[in-house]
Amino acid sequence: MSGCLFDAYPLNGKMVFWIKQENHTTIRLEDDNWTHSVYAASDDKTILNSILSMKDKRILDLTKYCEFKSHYERITDTVRSDVLKMTLVDSTKAVTLARTIEAIYGQNTFGKIRLYNVDLLPAQSYFYKHDIFPLAYCKVVSNGSSLRWYINDSVLSTEYNVPRFKTIHLKINLKKEGKGSIPKYTDKISSIEITIPSDDSTIEIQSKSEVDMIADLTKEVRKVDPDFIFTDNGDSFDFPYLIHRAEENNIEDDLILGRESSIPLKKPAKEGTSYFSYGRTYFKPTAVKLLGRIHIDINNSFIYNDSGLEGLYEIARMCRMPLHTAVRASIGKCLSSLQFHYATKKEILIPWKPTLAEHFKTYDELLTADRGGFIFEPEIGVHEDVAEFDFVSLYPNIMLKKNLSAETISCSCCPDSRLRVPELDYNICENRIGIIPTSLKIVLEKRTKYKELNNIDVASNSKLKAIYEARQSSLKWILVTSFGYLGFNNAKFGRIDAHIAVCAFDRQILLHAATIAEKHGFKVLHGIVDSIWVKKKERDDENNNTISKKRGEQQKYYYDDYLELKESIQRETGFDISFEGMYKWIAFVNSKIKNNHHNHLPVPNRYFGVFEDGTLKVRGIEERRHDTPLLLSKCQKKSWN
Repeated sequence: MSGCLFDAYPLNGKMVFWIKQENHTTIRLEDDNWTHSVYAASDDKTILNSILSMKDKRILDLTKYCEFKSHYERITDTVRSDVLKMTLVDSTKAVTLARTIEAIYGQNTFGKIRLYNVDLLPAQSYFYKHDIFPLAYCKVVSNGSSLRWYINDSVLSTEYNVPRFKTIHLKINLKKEGKGSIPKYTDKISSIEITIPSDDSTIEIQSKSEVDMIADLTKEVRKVDPDFIFTDNGDSFDFPYLIHRAEENNIEDDLILGRESSIPLKKPAKEGTSYFSYGRTYFKPTAVKLLGRIHIDINNSFIYNDSGLEGLYEIARMCRMPLHTAVRASIGKCLSSLQFHYATKKEILIPWKPTLAEHFKTYDELLTADRGGFIFEPEIGVHEDVAEFDFVSLYPNIMLKKNLSAETISCSCCPDSRLRVPELDYNICENRIGIIPTSLKIVLEKRTKYKELNNIDVASNSKLKAIYEARQSSLKWILVTSFGYLGFNNAKFGRIDAHIAVCAFDRQILLHAATIAEKHGFKVLHGIVDSIWVKKKERDDENNNTISKKRGEQQKYYYDDYLELKESIQRETGFDISFEGMYKWIAFVNSKIKNNHHNHLPVPNRYFGVFEDGTLKVRGIEERRHDTPLLLSKCQKKSWN
């Protein structure tokens, strides 16, 4: 059987797959012979032997069998260790098994027994094991109780095609008790609308009976047989509300919207979570998944809102995450999945609770190390004919080219390495490529390829241009996240020492770029982390008289110098840099601190200017704030032009 791998999930001790065939039908397959495995390691082998002997019924009930395997336990290990592999009866019970083991061997087991691959989704674990990915075109052969996969696709491909999926948009209308009142579970269903974009039609379900409306909804969804069901608030309200109304009418077993004909829609096991970020509190509802179909809550998906379905496809393929997981996942979670795949290929276990500690530092060492990126203080005021240069994905490229990863910084295998971190003198491993640069390499290469293809096909095919743009945009967010995640304390393969090393290389590169600019006759007006603003010093003639030209003539006169500077910086630093353009004028502002003694201080992340083509660039001031009154925002924009 051949087709596109559409969905995957564990069910009743099996892995279930849905394959979208070329004739647009969707086929269900099962792999009865595979379940997820959890690994345990300990310096005290009696603990592992106790688990292996299956003396405790609580462990016995959760596992099919246990056996010792040889793996790299920690990311920093250079030799394999014997660890206990515990294959589960039910792939969804990995966390239950881990907590059971902790409960059996005491409350203070942290460090005594170390557990791995616990919080991996079973579908992801299966993808890593069989080297497959969502939306891969494949041939599947049933070999008794197991499946054999033959992939006729590559995650490296930029020219892949996806099937023509059926989509619907579901809207639930309520009979609210009061005008303008907040929707409640006690409100009854007024009507249900199913919009089908492919033929621009809408099915309206309306009846005096909620029982009939829910039955008709189930019947229509089965009839249309969509692959994607879109909602506006499906996770946070619509589907939990439908489930509640079905329960109130004693027909909860009839509310079936997935492709599993015997499994009704159920309430999520846990409520959503609230979190605080950048001064605001957010609520993230628990996902409501439809088995065999993909439910997309438009208000609960960053990737879809930023890059559409094409961006979602790219993230799911690249990071090997089921579509219904990828559409709701944070970018950090997507990046982690990509790292887990390469760790699995290298037979490195994935820790349940990260234990990789920061290397010890003295006060003096910490003062040198913890400095962040380099900043040139801007010259306060308005400047004309200023050019901006930005390094292209600088931090991810530093990680890739300098081999910066948790296991490569200050490694024990090559303390005398010729590869050193500037200022800090940390050694960098010469014997292996780290998980972080390995993971970023494919993202950087594919994004570059998409941008090249986008430029080629701009005039010839606008639809293809939009596809390439969406795909490269989704990959951009992985690169943006990669640096922060390297220093995140809960990242499975993060380490603050590698995070610090990236900043050290950044400072060296930006200082080098500024030196090159000054040698080419430019004055550096401002620089921050990976961007630099320069102005060409006025030229003198043979008699040392300053050449005076109008601004337009001057720009043309110096344009070749800017391109020459770009090439010089790239050649001498080894990192690509883009010429963002020339500003008619740009303003670097002073501090707003009321104390007059501080008014002369510049603010590096607040500036605004107008490029030669009239495009505005604004950072850090009122117009960029979401809570700025529209009138004030319009006034600022108008005054600049």
